[in-house]
Amino acid sequence: MTFWQQGYEGTNLPELLEAMGVGRASFYNAFGSKRDVFLRSLDLYFETVRAHLESLLADVGDSRQAVARLIDGILNVARGAGATGWRGCLIGNTALELGASDPEVVTRLKIGVDVFRTLFKKAISLPSATGAKRSEHEIDLAALQLLANVQGLLVLAKSGLSDADIKDMRAAMLASVFFNEESGLPSTSGEST
Repeated sequence: MTFWQQGYEGTNLPELLEAMGVGRASFYNAFGSKRDVFLRSLDLYFETVRAHLESLLADVGDSRQAVARLIDGILNVARGAGATGWRGCLIGNTALELGASDPEVVTRLKIGVDVFRTLFKKAISLPSATGAKRSEHEIDLAALQLLANVQGLLVLAKSGLSDADIKDMRAAMLASVFFNEESGLPSTSGEST
């Protein structure tokens, strides 16, 4: 949680030890270094968030409802239960803070991106209430669009975007992904649907 809220560089060792409830010697014996704990924290974040978001899709049969649940689930995780303000997404926060400076972190971030992209693809692949069908290419592009939109929204939320604007952006994300279905327009990929 400390890395998530303060970032890797913003978390000093005494704060980390206090948050973990361990002494310095125990910390080094069990974990080795702050960086090792950070990498483990990323792995745990991906596992925990994936399980939580997958549970939100367990009883959904409609693609639009599934995507809405994922967006809401991600927003709820990024806000945190009882948290004041937005903590954002650990993937986005880490990418903004560390960028490509650490190849092992970049590898972990790619795994995290794949987790979210796969979940969005799963949601979009569910049957549509309108009966519309999408090609695999359209599903993949829509999932990537949603991932980029959600990450951007979380950065803006951390920057003070109002709840009303966040709600409007959520609606706009859904509308953009399901626009062709609702309007009856042909597929954008040129492939038949």
